[in-house]
Amino acid sequence: MKKLIFIYGVSGSGKTYISRRMSTDLKLPLFEADTLKDGLRKLTTKEESPFLFSSTGQAYRYFGKLNKDNVIKGLKAVREALAESVSKEIKKRNEVIMEGAFLDPNLLKDLGKLILVITSDEERHRKQFFQHREGIENNIDEFRSVRIIQDFLINEARDLGVEVRENE
Repeated sequence: MKKLIFIYGVSGSGKTYISRRMSTDLKLPLFEADTLKDGLRKLTTKEESPFLFSSTGQAYRYFGKLNKDNVIKGLKAVREALAESVSKEIKKRNEVIMEGAFLDPNLLKDLGKLILVITSDEERHRKQFFQHREGIENNIDEFRSVRIIQDFLINEARDLGVEVRENE
């Protein structure tokens, strides 16, 4: 029987930390879905497949200015660009914890356990987000974008019955 756990959330939410702990605790292999982007990028160009070269928090730029509609369009475009590769990777595995910001719960809900990791406290999230990023203007806009995405993901998760776990 397959044991698949999907952990997703925005950058800086703590999904990588939680997935690594769960992998150790449950003795399941961890697959970081961002590695799929690396392989696909070797097969195309940024001009042909721009969403393979963009984070979920930066993809809105292909649709225009920073606003909720463009941010969600960007998230969905990144998800779509990677959906086939995510599906292929899952078919190869019987047991895995797969972690990624762009995982689409609509495609995964019937395949295994889904967990959305969030950090509700904005200041705490900001600290976690910028821990590995410089506070330049582009990253400030990206942080604003991921906060919009997080709100969208919370509502989406509730509609789908996905577990929402606060990173504490």
